[in-house]
Amino acid sequence: MSAQPSVQDMPPPGGFPQTIKYERYLPKRGPSGVVLFGGMIAIMAYGWNEYFKSLTEKKELHREHQWMRINIVPLLQAETDRDYVRRAEAYKKREKLIMQDADPDWQPWDLKAPTRGIGKRGVFDLNQAEPVYHTERHVMPKHLFVPGDDGERLKSQWWRGSKMFHNNPRYHEREDFTKEHPRGIQHTPDEIISK
Repeated sequence: MSAQPSVQDMPPPGGFPQTIKYERYLPKRGPSGVVLFGGMIAIMAYGWNEYFKSLTEKKELHREHQWMRINIVPLLQAETDRDYVRRAEAYKKREKLIMQDADPDWQPWDLKAPTRGIGKRGVFDLNQAEPVYHTERHVMPKHLFVPGDDGERLKSQWWRGSKMFHNNPRYHEREDFTKEHPRGIQHTPDEIISK
């Protein structure tokens, strides 16, 4: 048996025509990995530099705002004091007008003067008189807004102070302390003095 020679596919005589692209032809893919990595490091370094610059600027602006606030504190405190004096004088006039017939010796809005109805350790006792604030320094009272036209009034209950509430549990069940009227019954100055 004789072996036949293998037949190999060969280009035509004279080669392939120039119109057929038989070689591998890939376009250029851009910068190399080293160039990309270096560019990324440069961009990050620039970004961190700008970030730390902005932190310094932000800190300086914060310091400037703090000093602005510190410098206007005396002005704001003066306005607060002026408003407090105006309210205090108006309150004293109103209290004096209300109490002129009830108690001629009444000291209007003097929280360091003995107040009738406040006893030792905060108990409610009309036979005792203790100051509201036991201190030599000035204490600014809190202002409470009570609407005047709709008939709503904040009921007076001196017995519900913090010491009074814990030291005198018998007052918790008073008749004027109910679910319907949790703030108590309104007492006139005449009723308080007559008790």
